[in-house]
This record gives sequence, C-alpha cells and structure tokens, in this order.
Amino acid sequence: MNPRVSLCLSIYRRLASAYPQEFRMLYGVDLDRQGEDAVPEAWRRYGLTGLVRLLADIAVRLPGEYLAEFRQDVMYALRVFAKAPGFALVAVLSLGVGIGICCAVLSECRAIIGPAPGLRDPGTLATFIWRQVPYPYFERYRDAHRTVSAAAALIGPVPIAVTLGGERGTQTERVSGHLVSPEYFTTLGVTPAAGRVFGPETERPGMAPVVVVSDRFWRTHLGADPNAVGRSLRLNGALATIVGIGPKAFLGIWPQSPADLFVPVTCGAVLAPELSGDPLHRVDRAIFRVVFRLAPGVTLPAAEEALDGMTRLLDQETGVNQGRNPQGRVVRLMPAGTVGYARPEQRALVETFNVVLWALVLLLVCANLASLLLARGSQRRREIAIRLSVGASRARLVRQFLTESVLLSCAGGLAGILLAYWITHAISSLPLPLQIPLEFNCQIDLHVLAITLAAALAAGIGFGLAPALSLTRVNFGATLKEGAQAPLRGYRRFGIRNVFVVVQMAASLMLLLVTWFVTLAFLRAARLDTGAEVAHLHLFSLDPVRDGFAREAVAKLFAELPDELSRVDGVRAVALTGSALPSHADATSVSIPAADGRTGSVLKTAYRERVGANYFATLGLPLARGREFDQRDREQDGPAILTQTAAQAFFGVEDPIGRRLHIEDRDYRVAGLVRDMRVGFLTTKPMATVFLPLSSDWLGKSPVQQVTVLVRGTAGRDTMAAVRERMASLHPGLTVFDVHTMQEDLGRLNSLAQWTSAMYVILGVFALLLACIGMGGVTAYAVAQRRKEIGIRMALGARARQVQGLVLREGTVLVAGGLVLGVSGALVLERLFAAYSDLLARSFGQSGSDPLLVAGGPFVLASLAMLACYLPARRATGIDPMTVLREQ
Repeated sequence: MNPRVSLCLSIYRRLASAYPQEFRMLYGVDLDRQGEDAVPEAWRRYGLTGLVRLLADIAVRLPGEYLAEFRQDVMYALRVFAKAPGFALVAVLSLGVGIGICCAVLSECRAIIGPAPGLRDPGTLATFIWRQVPYPYFERYRDAHRTVSAAAALIGPVPIAVTLGGERGTQTERVSGHLVSPEYFTTLGVTPAAGRVFGPETERPGMAPVVVVSDRFWRTHLGADPNAVGRSLRLNGALATIVGIGPKAFLGIWPQSPADLFVPVTCGAVLAPELSGDPLHRVDRAIFRVVFRLAPGVTLPAAEEALDGMTRLLDQETGVNQGRNPQGRVVRLMPAGTVGYARPEQRALVETFNVVLWALVLLLVCANLASLLLARGSQRRREIAIRLSVGASRARLVRQFLTESVLLSCAGGLAGILLAYWITHAISSLPLPLQIPLEFNCQIDLHVLAITLAAALAAGIGFGLAPALSLTRVNFGATLKEGAQAPLRGYRRFGIRNVFVVVQMAASLMLLLVTWFVTLAFLRAARLDTGAEVAHLHLFSLDPVRDGFAREAVAKLFAELPDELSRVDGVRAVALTGSALPSHADATSVSIPAADGRTGSVLKTAYRERVGANYFATLGLPLARGREFDQRDREQDGPAILTQTAAQAFFGVEDPIGRRLHIEDRDYRVAGLVRDMRVGFLTTKPMATVFLPLSSDWLGKSPVQQVTVLVRGTAGRDTMAAVRERMASLHPGLTVFDVHTMQEDLGRLNSLAQWTSAMYVILGVFALLLACIGMGGVTAYAVAQRRKEIGIRMALGARARQVQGLVLREGTVLVAGGLVLGVSGALVLERLFAAYSDLLARSFGQSGSDPLLVAGGPFVLASLAMLACYLPARRATGIDPMTVLREQ
C-alpha cells in the first residue's frame, strides 16, 4: 500500500475514534468501514488533493458532533431545572447574591482608594501626608531630578465666585476650584479634550488671566458649547479666558474633593485672594500642597528620605520652621492619584479586610452550592441507574452533571452582575459626604468581577464533579427496584456533605461576627458627641472679598454683623467662625513656656480654630472654666481657649487658666476651658484643639476672609427667611451661600458611617441566609439518604417526635461544630486585624468584648439553622413505612 494512503488511513482512524461515544455507538462501524473504502478510492481518483479533502471533511465534522452533544446536554439540563425550579432558583439566587454583593462592595472600596481617572501612570504620583509648604520650597523640590521627574503645587479646593448669564439675568454662584502651578497638568499627564493646558512657557506672572474648566463644568454651566475655548468667564469679579477643557471624568488630582475650575497661580490676586501678598516668593506662607511624579526606579521610601533631608536643609537656610519637632521624619509621603485620600497603611487595611470578607462570602457560596448539588443528586439515583443500564457511560453522565453545575454557575454569575450594577447605582444615589462624583460610584471593578466569576465557575465545576463521580458509582440493579433507594451503605458521620456544612456554618458565623463588630464600631463612630444643642441652629457662609468688598471694609462688616442679625425677629444668638465645628485640618506648633518663665519652652502640636465672640454660647456648649471671647477680643490676639485634651497635653494636672502659649509668633493667655468635641468619622479619641479669636487684626492679614455664620433660631419660626431678608436689605452685594442646619451638617458626617454599616449588615444577613439554605439542603439530603432507616424505625413503632429527634440530632452536632469553629475563627480574625491596625484594635476592643454580641451572634445563627433543619425533619415523619419495606 502506498505510504501516503497508509498515513491518511491511520489519521482517519484516529479522527473517527475521537467522535463522541453516542455517535460511535450508532455510526461507528459504518464510519470505520466507509473510511477503509474511501481512502484508497480518493487516492486513486484525486490523488493527494482527495486525501486532504477527505481528512478535512471528517475533521470539520468532529467539533460539530461535540457541539451537538453539548446542545443535548444543555437542553436536558434545562428540562431537569424545569422539573425542580425551586432547586435551580435557590442555587442561582445564592450564587447571584454572593457574586453581586462581593463585586459591589469591593468595587466601591477599590473605587475610593483606586486610581483617579484621566491621569497618566498614577502609580508613580506621590504627595506629602497632610503637609503644606511655601512655594520656594516647591521650586527646590521640583529641581531635584534625581528623586522626582516632575512636580506641581496647588491650593485647593477653594470656592471661586463665577458670574454667569441666564434667563433671569446674571447670577453668581460658588464653584470649587484649584489654584495650580503651571506644571500641574503636565505632571499629572492630563491631556485636554479641547484647547490647551498650562505650561511654564505660557503662564508667566503678569499675563492675562486664564482658566481651564472641567468637562463637567463645560456641560452643566456652558451648555457643552463647542466654541467654549476662547470665551471669557467672570471669576471673583475679574475676567478670565477659557484656554482648555479637561478630559471627561477628570476633576483634579483628588476627585474626593473635586474641582471644576483650574486657575494658574501666576494670575496672582487678580483671580484669587489666596494669592495676595506675593506668596510665590515668601518662605513664611506654607499654603501649597505638592504632587510629585517619582523618577524612574525611585521608590516611595527612598523619595521620602531624600525629600526629608532636603526639607531639613531648607529649614536651616530659611530659619522659618525651626519650631518643628526635630525628632523623627519631618515629612512623610503617600501615594497620590487616587480618588480618595488613602495612606499606604489605610489602603492595605481596606484591601486586606475586604478580601477576607470576600473570601468568606465565596466560601459560603461554594459550600452552599455543593450542599445543594449533593442533596439534589440523592434524588436522581433512579434516573442514573436507568441511563447506566441502557448503555450510557459514566464519563457521559459526569459530563452531564458538569454541564448542569456550570449552567448554574453561569446563571448565578449573570444574576450577580445585574445585582452588582443595581447596588452600585443605588449607592450612587445616597448622600455621601465624600463628594465622590456619580461616575465613580457607578462602575464595577472589572478585576474584582473577573476573579469572582472565575471563582464561581471553578466552584460549579469542582463541586459539580464531586457528587457526579459519587452518584455514578451506584448499584443500578438494586436502585431500579421500587422506590429508587439503594441498600443503605451505613451512616457516615464525617461524610463529605457534613464537612461542607461544618465549613459553611463556621464561615457564616465568622462573617456574621466580623461584620457585626465593624458595624457596631462604625455606628458608635457615627454618634458624634459634639456636646452642642443642634436644634434650631442654622449656618451659612459669607465671602466678602470675592463679592468685591474692599479688605478694609471686611473687618468692619464682620464686627457689626452679629449685632445686626441679633435684632432679627426670632434670632436668639449669632456668632462667626472659620468652621462650624472643629475640622481638625489645620495643625500648628504650640510652644508652652514653663510657669517660672525662665526655663525652655515645651513644644506641642495642636489643631487651631478661629472663632468669634459668643461662639460657644451660640453653639450651646458651656465652658467648663473661665470665659469665652467677647467684643473686646475683636481688636487683639490676647486670649485663647483650650479643650480638655489640649489642657491635659500642655499643662498636665496644673491649672491652665492664665498660662501663656506661643503660637505663630504671638503670645496668648489661656482664658477658658471647654469640653472635648468628637466630630471626625472613626475618631475614637478627642484631639487637642486651641481656639483663637476671630480678631480684626487676623482678618486684615488673612488673604481668605470666608467665614461661617451660626444663627440660633426660635422654634416655630422661619429664622433663615428673616435673616436672608435682613442681609439683602443691609448688604445687597453680599452673597449668602451654603445655607443649611447643624442637623444636616452632622447628617453628612454620619452618612458615611451609616452607609458602611448598612453594607456590612447586608453581608451579615446574607451569611445567615446562606447558612439556613445550606443547612436545610444538607438535612434534606440526609433524610433522603436515611429514608429506609426512618421507614423501618416507624414500622417498628417509632413516634413522629422520635423521628424528628433522629434527624435533628445530626443537625445539632453539625451546628455545634460549626459554631465552635466559627467563634474561634472570628476571634482569630479579630486578633489579626487588631494587631494590623490601631483603629480596628480600638473598634474591636469595644465590640469584641460585648457579651451580648459574642453570644447573640451564635444564638441567632443556631436558631435559624435549627429551624432550617426542622422543616426536612418534619417532612421525614410523612414517610410511608409500607412503601419503604417493599423496596427490596
């Protein structure tokens, strides 16, 4: 025989033997015989071309036959699900809810600490941790090319008064903006959607004012005008030309504090009062935040060390910041280019904590799927026996079971994707204080989604394979007898299904306790103990300089305003302040001379707040000792008021009243002592705070003169309507903005904790639901497995209560084992997280020691799990003994 014919015949036989078994059973002999005749004939008539066409024909038909069998498997699986819709619905819902919650929660967390949109290579961006520097310092940092390849300075966000024309004439509103150095956009790698961005060669001091607007501002305020570049905007009373429009979704380096307007610092005080007094050449004006792009190969610790040494050298050259504590690092860096402010330890904490919860949820979902497949498979022994008896191979049945489990996984994954998108859109509508724009909240993290779907698919294959292999090893001769129940193989206390249940119970309890610990910690953080009387307390903001008031007139305006508003009907008290409550954002060094005045000063750090006369009385917070500021303190910087924590830190047990403080080149004397106020999210301990007077001397030197006005009204009166009317009549050119109540202010602070708590409560409830589903499924499986035993016991006189006890006894053992492992695992996780983070250590320390929580979680889970066991146990009492006895 020709060698080519022999080779072709060998390949043909191999291809023919690769066809599916069912096809081989029907057409295998004819296919082999046809090949023996067709190969020599093809060679004789068509030569090599005929052999190639013959092999190509049989090779092309091979995947088609497998696809046809796969289609049969899918259609059969759909018919099986249609006969048991409850099983299919529970399996798909449990997978869908697990995948959806995991994707939504992790995507939201990663969105907050993830990279901001519109930036090039955000992983190489860094910034100082809560530190501002003078502009000359920034210029030295920018030139350190061995450490940084580029750097930019900015001030912001700052409110910018924008005057626009409308249907009702011109109107002025406050829009958030950034004052940036010319290198800002090139350092971030931002490409404009239209026009140009700033650059050192185009933005020079003395040039005409320009502005770059965000895509959001272009759409909402300029009507998406395609000719917007080149138009003029009136900003803070001055005209500025729009030179560029930012890319879509770009709202600055930190979208958590979004900016819609970008003004170069070279425009000076013409557009921004913050830039008055020539801060670009002064080393005593530390008002700029710096963003670095690290040089290639430079790590964050290496850059921190280099910049720390440079800062110390600059301090020695300028002699301005000699009051800083020389011990430890002068500066610390954190990654920039993220949506929210996230230090490295905070980012690692959030990711680690949520990955642990994600793993627990997926473990629950997978264990639940395995339990359901085992319970469902026990009811299909007769079907399997019939298919084996008529010639189906075990491999064919295993493939059918795998097709069913993979279909369940795919359906659960699709349901999870839809649920995840629904949850993210629902979260986007919540009033979060983070100010994260809608487009960042509505996105699903594709990496999280891919990993979750892959895990669900792997669970479907893995947990579908185990029961498939087990169920295809049946004695179909005995199974085909009446009742479809094979002879009892003996009760295996530590079978695979029991392992799944114990693991599921343990993971459920761990997830439940950990989420409850965190939820209670967040809820405690949400109950902000301000100590103030928030009822009928209104707030609004004023910014006279941006409204065109001369600086000399601002001090007089603020001096007269409290008396003017106090005469409004319904107003009980009025006070001015820099912020309604201590913001803990402006830290300062405090030098405390010793009582004898001869020894050296003690250096401390505290937060500084500027408040006006009668601030604490208007707030409804009485002083513990001393007096608060009054009208006499408007003209001098003499008195200071300390919180209790600040007094303890500065003077210990000594009496603070009358003691001297040295702050910002001025001497103060402690005039009063006020109780601590906790106003920060998850701020578990009070912060040392010094209150200084909002004096006319300070107002005259401050470039920014925006203040918040506190108005205490009377119940039953529209106080703010009367205040607005009085302001309009007395000061028609003054814009009243950001009007709200103290209740609303605290509500915004609390909403993040409440939202986070709600997400973790959902996870805890989901853990309970999955535990009940899994426990009910495995108990139903156990009843089906022991049906013959139960029937024999009932035939011998066992009562219904005894049968129920028989079934519940196994469930009780499994629940108890799961509870012990779950409590132990939760305590281990608590210790690990407590060692990982001081914040979680304090939170867990308060929640983990709560006996009601530690005992209540297992009790609730055990109660629901036993209820899930009781329903199959009750059905077991309906087994007909005579039917069972005939199954031999």
